[in-house]
Amino acid sequence: MLRRLFIAACLSLVTLPALAQGGALDFTAKDPITLDVASIDVESEYVAPMREPNVDHLITITPSDAVRLWASQRLKAGGTQGRARVIIRDASVKEKELARTTGIKGWFTKDQSEQYDGRLQVDIIVEGTARGFSGSVSAIVTRSTSVREDVSLAERDKTMLAMVTEMGTDLDSQLEAAIKANLFPVIIIQ
Repeated sequence: MLRRLFIAACLSLVTLPALAQGGALDFTAKDPITLDVASIDVESEYVAPMREPNVDHLITITPSDAVRLWASQRLKAGGTQGRARVIIRDASVKEKELARTTGIKGWFTKDQSEQYDGRLQVDIIVEGTARGFSGSVSAIVTRSTSVREDVSLAERDKTMLAMVTEMGTDLDSQLEAAIKANLFPVIIIQ
């Protein structure tokens, strides 16, 4: 029993967060893009600093998780050789304290107290295909949001998750257009 529990706990650390699997962020509404490659690998050059001002590691679904989910749901390998590498260059969310109203007026004012700036930078590199094609595309997505000083922790989490979801949607649009424009020789039409 303990052994199974231990294995389940370890596996939960490897898989995407439950909210990503449960539909809070989902890219399956669009058909997958099938590439003439044998494999699609997701690599991350971004390592969360795990300290202020970065807060991406505190979000239920991190921007890195959103990219991994996007790659698993939107890209499909349909070839016999070659590979596509999805490289996460940046997946940060930084918190910035905002100025608040001071004095007596400040007692009666609810200001925006923190701003969250998210940034995703992703490259897709295709190499070694059967057709001899090599190419790459990239996308950079930024989003910002802020919260009031009286916001609850649950509302703060919901706000940051909404920002990551919007970043994922923007990334999907940018990469889909870039793939169709620049990697068309390796797209397999289904």
